[in-house]
Amino acid sequence: MRTRPSRTVGAVLALIAAAWAFVLLPPQQAVWSGAYAMPRWLFELNRLSPYDAVRDWLVANGQPDFYLVFGAAASASFLLIWLATGPAFAALGWSGRALGWLVLLGAAITLLSYLNHPDDAPLHALWGAEAFVLIAIGLWAVVVAIAAPRRAGIPAWERVVLGCTLPILVLATLGLSYYPHGTLVGLGLEAAALAAWGARPPRASPATVAPEPGIAERAA
Repeated sequence: MRTRPSRTVGAVLALIAAAWAFVLLPPQQAVWSGAYAMPRWLFELNRLSPYDAVRDWLVANGQPDFYLVFGAAASASFLLIWLATGPAFAALGWSGRALGWLVLLGAAITLLSYLNHPDDAPLHALWGAEAFVLIAIGLWAVVVAIAAPRRAGIPAWERVVLGCTLPILVLATLGLSYYPHGTLVGLGLEAAALAAWGARPPRASPATVAPEPGIAERAA
């Protein structure tokens, strides 16, 4: 059963996941919606010189497909969230561990989705499939909130937060106007709370090792 990372490290990893998704959001939204169809605040962020420098570097290195780059990079947020929530999800029993596998699946599906966004890509059917994974995460979290062991020391607030995962993801998506990047900001913040304050599996006590028999006992 996973007991690492620590609470502090887990919370930091989840916050990095949320921040990474947010950083990727302006250039990704610009490619998808067009500069003048995106929210004004995202438009202004997208004009910052670091984004221009990254785009120039990508073009100079033969990768002008910004939609692919800034989209596929969001898979790292799924991976960080999975790492951050390992102990918290383990404490929730089998349903919590299944939730962790769904999050990890999100990393793979997001990467494959953006890699296969061209119409002639071999797995083009996977384009956009990360939306279904995110919905599955939100729905399964309700199952986790109900099915988690009653005697595992899981606080009531944690069950409530898990049960509200889908609304959290929807609000984050609407507020930040794009999925999966905006959605991952919400999921990352929720994961940070679970990693920092949620229940964790008990530490295994070291096994008691019987002393080796002495010379007299061996002779007997």
